[in-house]
Amino acid sequence: MSQNPRPRHSLLLAGLMLSGQALAFQVADFESGMGKKEVMEKLITQWNFDKIEEPSAETILAYDTSSELNRRYLFSFCKGKLTGFEQDIKPSLKALVIVIANYTQKYGQPSRVYANTHVVSNGEKNVLGLFWKSGVEHIGVKYTILPTTEQMSLSFEVNNLCYPTPRF
Repeated sequence: MSQNPRPRHSLLLAGLMLSGQALAFQVADFESGMGKKEVMEKLITQWNFDKIEEPSAETILAYDTSSELNRRYLFSFCKGKLTGFEQDIKPSLKALVIVIANYTQKYGQPSRVYANTHVVSNGEKNVLGLFWKSGVEHIGVKYTILPTTEQMSLSFEVNNLCYPTPRF
């Protein structure tokens, strides 16, 4: 006779949830769910980086060789779809405080805080990471102090089947 309407509603809900995940973050010209080929094409045709590399099958690294520009984008993929984006910004305590204040105002208190010291070949590596959750998206700021330099990055990730989020 008539079909049970419940399966159709379940499929619709699942479709809406999947489409929400695909569009969880949008930064510059890049949004979660984009294909690896599309990201690479945009980087080559629109972004003018000095170097674009694929360090692994699931990552693209785009950067400029001049340290003064401080421009580096790291893209993470899961099964060929964009699930993570990390962007370096010029490190400073002032920038860190501004980002934390802005994110806390927008997303509330951080959902995760990571602070650790690691031993590296030329000394210590100190890392502070704060992460906020908004729907399926994790938004983060990381500050790293190495023996000879400091680094700061903003990260945007969506839950996926390939790696746990947020990444430290």
